[in-house]
Amino acid sequence: MTYTTQSILDNISSGASTAADHLVFLNFKSRNDVDSSAPWITNRIALKVETLNISTTRTVPAFPLPFSGAITGESSTFAIDMGMATKNIQITGIITEQTIIKADEEDNLYTVQMTAYEVAQLIHSSVDSSFIQNQQSIGELVILMPSRVGNDYAYHAGVDQNTTLETCPLIPWTWASRTLDQANTIGASDFPSPVTGSNTVNGVNGFIQNFGTDIQGGQPFIGFNMGFEVAGGVL
Repeated sequence: MTYTTQSILDNISSGASTAADHLVFLNFKSRNDVDSSAPWITNRIALKVETLNISTTRTVPAFPLPFSGAITGESSTFAIDMGMATKNIQITGIITEQTIIKADEEDNLYTVQMTAYEVAQLIHSSVDSSFIQNQQSIGELVILMPSRVGNDYAYHAGVDQNTTLETCPLIPWTWASRTLDQANTIGASDFPSPVTGSNTVNGVNGFIQNFGTDIQGGQPFIGFNMGFEVAGGVL
């Protein structure tokens, strides 16, 4: 089954806590080792996001040309495009109690219902870890978004220009380009396909740069803000 925003809402209303019931997830690094038969949320933490800010900052060294203004009356600058950019995602939202499923190296599953406080502590603990602790460290952010157009600049199956956002297939946010845009490119990442109920969903790799929580006494939820920096590899 291809996931849509409507199917996510249906999972929420039916109480299907082991299926996809959010649009934003954090993946533990051990998520890559999970058996394909494990529930969708295994080695994942779901986030209720209120605002999402995605920024791409291009780095192009620029050098003013000496004497260019003296010769032509107009100064010039020479820039070297070395294909460098920094990509950051800022997230604010709330953490609520949720079902957490962890799988160990032998694929044994541990299913528990954690309070919002425990989930917040789990994320703080992840930020305080290193890449060596793959069961503790978080290394991937999955943001599901509605999509009409596939890798080949054609509409997805069953989709046209009038398909509503709620019924459009969901794909994970990436910085990948479609095939037509990959001219003069070697080894480009594949543009993502619609997400199904399988466990193979590739988000963006990187690390949580900062994570803050706002705990108010007597409330069952916790506000949070997070900065995630995209990185191909973290050592």
